[in-house]
Amino acid sequence: MGSESKMFVIPSLDIKDGKVVRLFKGDISREILSLSVSPVDVARLWIEKGAKFLHIVDINAAFERSEGQLDIIKEILALGVKATVGGGMRSFDKVRELVISGAWGVVISTLIFENKNEFQRIVREFGDKIMVALDFDENFFISIRGWKEKIKRTVFDVDDLIFMPIKGFIFTAVFRDGTCQGVPKEHFKKISEFFKDSGKILIASGGISSDDELIFLKSLGFWGAIVGRALYEGKIKVFEI
Repeated sequence: MGSESKMFVIPSLDIKDGKVVRLFKGDISREILSLSVSPVDVARLWIEKGAKFLHIVDINAAFERSEGQLDIIKEILALGVKATVGGGMRSFDKVRELVISGAWGVVISTLIFENKNEFQRIVREFGDKIMVALDFDENFFISIRGWKEKIKRTVFDVDDLIFMPIKGFIFTAVFRDGTCQGVPKEHFKKISEFFKDSGKILIASGGISSDDELIFLKSLGFWGAIVGRALYEGKIKVFEI
């Protein structure tokens, strides 16, 4: 995972009420972008532009609204793109449904900390598809339930997860997400140092706003970077670096 290998730039498709949106710091009441084009067409556009991977989040499911958007997600997966899918992945059956539908990775967060047995069952069956999302604040404390709740563990208190047979980790700086204010470099530096020998795929997310920041994350050994607002606003135009 050295600097000689490419780092993937992964467009984020956050889907709420059937539309691709961008939220400010994950606040469901603060949309900074809402596209009139269908999510499937947005996905198609990124693929045509050269994206090798997509990151899809069902915002409705993440916030436990009843009207999840699995049908739209399945339609995107049917395009044949490699995609990580997250948002409300809180049961074995839902994870299985997405794996069957062709998800390259299924992103799990809340379930890990609220139902360990169910999470372990998922890992036993689908470990090579599972991405663990560690969404952190300025002090590295982890947020769950659509970032509405903080738990008493930091991203460095997850030794039990590092040794599990999972695909990798997605680290999101919640306090920068959707802000385009730039990545918190010191935070990602510490994270990369802690996880670099885990042998897992490491993906960074939250506030990425320039090619220079992508180069910085690549230099730390991150395999991928999820970018939202900066791609939609044209500040970043590359899909590998």
